[in-house]
Amino acid sequence: LVATLRRRVRRTRVVHADFGGFALPRTPHVIVGNLPFHRTTGMLRRVLAADHWTDAVLLVQWEVARRRAGVGGATMMTAQWWPWYEFGLDRRVPASAFTPSPDVDGGLLTITRRARPLVPVARRRDYAELVHAVFTGPGRGIEDILTRRFGHRAAVGRWLTDNGVPPTALPRVLTARQWAALHVLAEQLPARRSGGGTRSAGRSRPRRR
Repeated sequence: LVATLRRRVRRTRVVHADFGGFALPRTPHVIVGNLPFHRTTGMLRRVLAADHWTDAVLLVQWEVARRRAGVGGATMMTAQWWPWYEFGLDRRVPASAFTPSPDVDGGLLTITRRARPLVPVARRRDYAELVHAVFTGPGRGIEDILTRRFGHRAAVGRWLTDNGVPPTALPRVLTARQWAALHVLAEQLPARRSGGGTRSAGRSRPRRR
């Protein structure tokens, strides 16, 4: 396949290598790729963690493209990267367009780096941990989840009202800007310790019998 491609293209350098270890350019560039369906998640994570590229057009499995673009609700992975990227769904690509044909259709996923991030890059780790905690936290509806995590029911209620979020909404329906606003709230309200209450900073000593 590499030899055939080298004969067909002009003014293009064809590199035969594993994308997982390929050094991407350190100048602005665009990524266009047909990602192997069984390796999509790992390759997509590498793309999102890379610097310098401005836009990406990726051919992935149709349902993956829909989930990453937030159709019907965002996945945790999409929400974790939303402050820095805009995700879009361009079109469906039928399985018959491939040779050999896979069992499922493909989809064109577009990703554009935001000129102005919604959350500072330096806060990426804290923000990602917040999204994970909210998606996996106990509770029925966003109000219950946030109250269990932060306490301060009144502050949580004000945040829901100010950002137009219904109390019973699920984390997957929050928009990118609502997640960014939730990160601001999280920096103001530290999470509760497990087990409830406030725990002292020193290590507890066993009681004498």
